[in-house]
Amino acid sequence: MSIFKKVKDVRSTINIRLFSVYLAVVLIIPAITTVIEYLVSVYPALRSSLQVDLQNFHMYQFFTSSFVHLNFDHFLANVTAYLLIAIYGLVLATLVNRKRLYLVLSKIIVVIFLIFGAFFAFFNATTTYYAGLSGIDSALAGLLLIFWLIYLEHMSGRRMRSYYGLVLAGVLALSAGIIARYMLLYHAERSVPFIVALAAVSCMLVLAVALYRHQFADLYRVMREFAWSARLITIAIVAIFAYFVWNLFPERLANSTRTVSISLHLAGIIIGILAGYLFVVYLEQMDYFNKEKQVISGPYGDSAGTSATRSAGGSQRPDP
Repeated sequence: MSIFKKVKDVRSTINIRLFSVYLAVVLIIPAITTVIEYLVSVYPALRSSLQVDLQNFHMYQFFTSSFVHLNFDHFLANVTAYLLIAIYGLVLATLVNRKRLYLVLSKIIVVIFLIFGAFFAFFNATTTYYAGLSGIDSALAGLLLIFWLIYLEHMSGRRMRSYYGLVLAGVLALSAGIIARYMLLYHAERSVPFIVALAAVSCMLVLAVALYRHQFADLYRVMREFAWSARLITIAIVAIFAYFVWNLFPERLANSTRTVSISLHLAGIIIGILAGYLFVVYLEQMDYFNKEKQVISGPYGDSAGTSATRSAGGSQRPDP
């Protein structure tokens, strides 16, 4: 089959126009951030006035601080992470035909973290500044874990979004990676507090895997049934989180004396997971989120839709 025939088949299977509409909604936030970065490059005084600065505080900073960055390197890293996480989340949502749900949830989580991040800086005694999109990136990363479980559920017909052990192990693994990254970055390999923290998190990770081993066994069995194209979904998520840990945690910002807030980012991941799960349970009961047009048609869409009608108890739930 020629490359042109493959491209034609893909275009006939995917509704490019409809997917582009959803993609445009996802790109609103990086578009706003890019416009602000351009404005502060033209008017440098805006950079300090738009971020939360407790020494010169204004109410509007609560809503602008996440969209302004300390410098271009900070902006580039945060926007790149946002694009990786948000677009990949939209791809997962498209595969399970939950695009509306993903877009609404992502915007709700953005609003939640806009307020939470600014208040975190406001009431944190060790923080006097707050700026950047990375807190929102962290919250959307937590939401991405939820949609990955929904994808596994959709493909396997098992109830997997309630596999808390997998999510807990994921958060602990991220935490261990963050601490190890910090120790390597700042040559703190002999620092007793960091060694104790890494050992404690690693022990909790091992304990979580032991306690929820049946969930990992189920995940292994599910993944064995998938084609390689479906397994790549999970591999891609691992790659995204590896990039996330390496480039956003806990890097000293380029050309700046400031470092990122580890606690704020971990709080973002937890908020994304908790808010994502609670709102998924609530919003899926509404008809609006169960009447979506298919972006992907053909054999894959049909088989995916069939598997989505099954729940763990064997009851039938109509697929949107």
